Parts: sequence; structure tokens; C-alpha cells
Amino acid sequence: MSIKKTSGAQPLKPADFDEALERYREYLKRKKLLFTRERIAILEEVMARHDHFSVEELHDSLKANGKKVSRATLYRNLDSLKEAGILAEVDLGNRHIQYEHVLGHSQHFHIICEETGEILEDDSVEVEKAVEILARKHGFEVARIKLQIFGLRRRK
Repeated sequence: MSIKKTSGAQPLKPADFDEALERYREYLKRKKLLFTRERIAILEEVMARHDHFSVEELHDSLKANGKKVSRATLYRNLDSLKEAGILAEVDLGNRHIQYEHVLGHSQHFHIICEETGEILEDDSVEVEKAVEILARKHGFEVARIKLQIFGLRRRK
């Protein structure tokens, strides 16, 4: 079982951005939406991040990099990036929705310490297989798995 902190995420591979760019272009074309400078700026910023981030953190990061994007535009485009399969919402139990990009990253689960707020990620194949078996037992085909485990981390 491999467990890692989110701050130790792998560096972005150029292919990840290219894939995200192509996927987003195709999504926008299907939806008959324009591929604007703001959308490109948001996509670049999202794909450059390797952490869980809030809308506010993303907005601040865009602003710090000289990119002017309104919060309303940001919210609309985060929804589009989710629908395009580039971004996922994560509920880490802090009463705020956070996001992470999913391209270039394997399926993983979040383990959150309710005392410290520490977030661990686990890419356990055993958990994924157990979920698939459970779904099949009930006649479901798994489209995606979202699992957050909350508790207290015991120190050794």
C-alpha cells in the first residue's frame, strides 16, 4: 500500500498538459463554446498545480501571475473542466470544496486526519478491486470512484 502526502505529488509531464489542452478543446467544441484566453489561463494554472486547491487559492494564483479572471468566469470554467474529465472536486471535510487535476495521476483515495488536517493519498489496487466487486454484485458498472476516509492518525 503506498501512502504519500499531497505535497509530494509528481511533477507535471508536458504530455499531461497537451492531453488536457486537446481534451478541453474537444469539450468546448462539443458544447459550442469559445476557447478564450481566460480558459487557457485557467487550464494552465490548474495543470501547473500538484495539490488540492480552493477556488480562492486558484484565483489568487492567477492574479499573482498577472492573469485577470473574474470569480464568476473561474467557477464556470471549473465546472467545464470537471465535465471534460480534467479536474475533480474533492471534499476533504473542511467545509470547502477543493479541486485537483486528474490527468497524469492514477486513481487514488484520500485519508484525512480530523485532528491535524493532514491529507494522505493512497492508490491501493486492493481497495479499487473491492469497490468494483461490490458494484458488480449489485449490478453496477463503475464509472469512477470517489473515496475519502476520515479519522485520527495513530502515531507509531
